[in-house]
Amino acid sequence: MQTRKSSRAIVLNEQNQIFLFRYTFDFFAEKESIWITPGGGLDDGESFEEALKRELFEELGIELSGSDSTPQIYYRFPLYELKSGKTVQSEERFYLVRLDETEFSYAGWTENENKRMTAGKWWSLEKIKQSKEKFFSEDVVEIMERLSEGDIPGEPEEIR
Repeated sequence: MQTRKSSRAIVLNEQNQIFLFRYTFDFFAEKESIWITPGGGLDDGESFEEALKRELFEELGIELSGSDSTPQIYYRFPLYELKSGKTVQSEERFYLVRLDETEFSYAGWTENENKRMTAGKWWSLEKIKQSKEKFFSEDVVEIMERLSEGDIPGEPEEIR
């Protein structure tokens, strides 16, 4: 079974809104579009933290410095079935990134991102609760409620 490791950023602004991209997974057995966090797969020899910084720069034009605090707060290990019939075991680590900025650059998007991802938007907890859209995690409401209240896990916790 193929394994794919990825770093994901839970990007929150001062209003405790989360920034998400609409992404179409056309290579899954069941094609679906969902709202996902910025981030992506690790390159060869890259750490999760290095991938996080690279992905944030590529997808949002944001440069994190070595002194920026980006704690890992969640993780999950979903299985995905591809159109080819193969199954991929994903290892996803989620890091908390707080930003004051609301202006992003999509100039660093890869061909894959340009094909499958639309520009993102900020989501409030209320809008997520009202939405019929599919999000990166079944636990998105609980995640947002906790983070909005300042309840940040001291150790990474598993999410669905």
